[in-house]
Amino acid sequence: MRSIDLLIDSQLRRWELERIIARRSDLPEGRTPVAKPIITLSREHGSGGGRIAADLALRFGYTLLHRDTVNQMCRSTGYQRRLVEALDERNRSEISNWIDGMLAGTYLDGSDYVRALYTTIQSIAQLGGVVVVGRGANIIVGLDRGFHARVVAPRALRIENLVTRKGLSLRDAAHEVDARDHERREFIRKMFGRSVDDPLSFDVIVNEAGRSPDELVDWLEAAARTKFARLRSAAEDVVGARGVVASPRVWGSAAR
Repeated sequence: MRSIDLLIDSQLRRWELERIIARRSDLPEGRTPVAKPIITLSREHGSGGGRIAADLALRFGYTLLHRDTVNQMCRSTGYQRRLVEALDERNRSEISNWIDGMLAGTYLDGSDYVRALYTTIQSIAQLGGVVVVGRGANIIVGLDRGFHARVVAPRALRIENLVTRKGLSLRDAAHEVDARDHERREFIRKMFGRSVDDPLSFDVIVNEAGRSPDELVDWLEAAARTKFARLRSAAEDVVGARGVVASPRVWGSAAR
């Protein structure tokens, strides 16, 4: 847990510093620096999704946030406060209004965890520069912001991977794969009323079978950079047409 706290504190300090720099920037009045867009990655248990997420984070110079990290941010009122304070006033208001609208009259119970999860992921998406693994981040953020990928693999391959990586027996590996698959399906169903495998929730779904992790990372990196360029271009077109500057949500360029 200590390592997770150190990671969160480091990333929060990074966002806080970026906000200070933004306040001192020489941009014209009304303009705000553009945040680096978020990447989310969903993966089947036993696939190479964890390594692929880590490699993507390295290539983009992003911080990798796993499920346990996100959960810790959701549970801590101190982290929640610092996360929201790292946002500008406009983004804080947008997130609060969005969450209220999402929870009002829906099947969601509006529990402290649900609200904290939505607040955390939406704030992270606004601040940018991270790869988030799991927690339905792709659904919360939406396809019009960031880049969202899912890594899958045949069940037999995932069982074999666990036997190799963790030294489990075939029986124990099969049980772990099935149990984690069920857990993740139920989480997405209960939280969002969606299927974890819904292809319309992702920009791309890649099959690990017969492909090296490096090859998959190359594909995903290229796809992410292409989408980021398209989103940035679309945002600039809006700015030019309206004579205003859009808020810094997703269209930042990520330097390699």
